[in-house]
Amino acid sequence: MKRIAKSLLLAMCWIPVAGGTDQALAVSSAGTITPVVELYTSEGCSSCPPADRFLAELGTHIGPDFHAVPLAFHVDYWNRLGWPDPFSKKQYTERQRWIAHVNRQSSIYTPELVVSGRETRNGAQIYDRIRKHNETPANVGIQLQVERNAPDRLHAEITFDNTSGSAAEGYVAIYENGIIREIGGGENRGATLNHEFLVRYWSQPHAVNVGQTSTLVELDIESDWEISNLGLAVVAIDPKNGATLQAIRTPLHSLY
Repeated sequence: MKRIAKSLLLAMCWIPVAGGTDQALAVSSAGTITPVVELYTSEGCSSCPPADRFLAELGTHIGPDFHAVPLAFHVDYWNRLGWPDPFSKKQYTERQRWIAHVNRQSSIYTPELVVSGRETRNGAQIYDRIRKHNETPANVGIQLQVERNAPDRLHAEITFDNTSGSAAEGYVAIYENGIIREIGGGENRGATLNHEFLVRYWSQPHAVNVGQTSTLVELDIESDWEISNLGLAVVAIDPKNGATLQAIRTPLHSLY
């Protein structure tokens, strides 16, 4: 199994191009907004598996006429209750607290679903919000090219084209699909859980200035992620309210 740490990407479409050790991926965002759908979840929470399945099902509907970037963040505040979730990070809990702040929530909870920075509890409403974003012209464009320049390293170049009139924030996510886990304790003891769009890495914010901003990033590959199931995503958000300005995602398997 191979793992990636620290990177950049996303996509509605991908095109192999010449370059690097083998080939490169070139991806660009759509003309309308592709919203991020965030799930805050934990292996220790008995209410979370149905939400995990919802996110996985959502992913099967994504296509040219319905586009979103689903991401599952495993929080760490369940870890003391009988089952430490190996995918959880304090960083993800802190992000959920920030989301709660901009939504004026009095507390955080799992499972929580967030569409373009807004807490959303109804499944039909989630689909409706995605469609509404898909009909809204985007003021930020994202272009990405990533290539493998060594067996254990990727090189990525990202360009944000920000015409929104104010600065934004860019984030890079690495996610993994197809993770199957046998749970040995806590509320889900004895259950088999299937994780899709599980966030393995979430970057610190990158400045996205008005106009064009280009960033070069070296992506170090670690040993414990399954390359064939990995994807990269790039997200631009409004730092005031967390709303998605644009997002893209792409699988990485074609580079290997």
